[in-house]
Amino acid sequence: MHNLKFGAFVDVLDARAENEAHQLDLDLANGSQPGLLAGVAVGVKELFDVEGADNSYGSLTRKDLTAKKDAEVVNRLRKSGAIIIGTTRSHEFGWGITTQHQTRGSTLNPWNLSKVPGGSSGGSAAAVSAGLVQLAVGSDTGGSIRIPAAFCGVLGLKTTWGRISRAGGVSLAPSFDTPGFLAKSTKLLTAAFLATAGADQNDIATISTPKVIASQGGDFDFAKLRIGVSNSESSISLNQQRKLAINNLCEELKVIGAKVFEISAPDPTASFKAFVPHQMAEAFHVHTRILKTYPEKASLYGSDVRARMEVAAKVTASEYIDARRTASEIHSHFLRLFETADVLITVVGSTGPSSVSDPDFVLLNGERTALRDSMMPSTVPQNLAGLPSITFPFGFDDDLPIGFQMTGPPFSEMFLLNIANAMEKAGIISVPSPPTYIGNLN
Repeated sequence: MHNLKFGAFVDVLDARAENEAHQLDLDLANGSQPGLLAGVAVGVKELFDVEGADNSYGSLTRKDLTAKKDAEVVNRLRKSGAIIIGTTRSHEFGWGITTQHQTRGSTLNPWNLSKVPGGSSGGSAAAVSAGLVQLAVGSDTGGSIRIPAAFCGVLGLKTTWGRISRAGGVSLAPSFDTPGFLAKSTKLLTAAFLATAGADQNDIATISTPKVIASQGGDFDFAKLRIGVSNSESSISLNQQRKLAINNLCEELKVIGAKVFEISAPDPTASFKAFVPHQMAEAFHVHTRILKTYPEKASLYGSDVRARMEVAAKVTASEYIDARRTASEIHSHFLRLFETADVLITVVGSTGPSSVSDPDFVLLNGERTALRDSMMPSTVPQNLAGLPSITFPFGFDDDLPIGFQMTGPPFSEMFLLNIANAMEKAGIISVPSPPTYIGNLN
């Protein structure tokens, strides 16, 4: 019933989830050691295969298909004791940031049901925000974990490219796609990361990923932490609430001892300009050569994704090569940045979410602006460089949460998680519950 309110799930696997929970109880009663996620209810973004669940990847081009086995990330979650509740709604093939579809069904934002939840992991973010599950799987190609995490006021972990296996899931742009998680606590994010990170022979990107070393605990020393705040944010138009939130966050971090200073980060606008042809060329290849759904089934695509496919068909080899060169330059820029700062903090987007009635546009300082132009310049630099990032809520804009992202060097997920955990203990990170949270419902 609650899912009907939010539209967060595509498939709810009640019977299997109940059987797995019962078996887990028996195993624990017989002395088995609990896994890192024993008994945790998890939703899985529908771009990852879940045995027995809808396998359409959010598209009518794959209507009535069912997954035959679990994706590797789902397999590892199950082995850690997680109970897979079902599959959460994604924007079609992950190619959009609203999680709306004209005919197939859409997801609503638990903070305001007239607003979109972001995307493409919108179902996962909404399910966590509303309290339908404790943890959800997402993926991030150009902001698809961080944008919905920001819009729905939850924590989001985008991992380093190649850190977690993508095997058993559909790709949007292979050079950028990274699995990750959404939750309301750093403890759950950490457990999910530890349970799933590592090499997988079925995903070549993961072969050389370094082994994860779990934290040994102890108090985090903020006096040793150097936090860079991007001075490139000036190229993004921000309203007063977001500017105030940035200042307040910096002041709170200084109070607990962190060194906070402005730093030159990759330019968001230039990054977005390079990202678009790079991502489009790869997505066009996936749909025409791997999935083979385009152009054969073009009429079955949602109008927004079909329009992007038509533009993607026109990307030239030169544009793609130039975009890859820019991506390398942005990666180098980040590496230089991390010689001076341990992490970089930036705001996620210029605005809050768009309305369900006009999902592709928002008002930015009084002007009608494409939602993609409002959000993605702030998120794609990390994708171009393949870097990990944690999104967390801080402050409000028109009664909706504002999201910030903390980015670190390659494979620094545990460092970021430790910082976020310490910020949580200090009260700087506090994940709010929306008015529609199921704990508040009769």
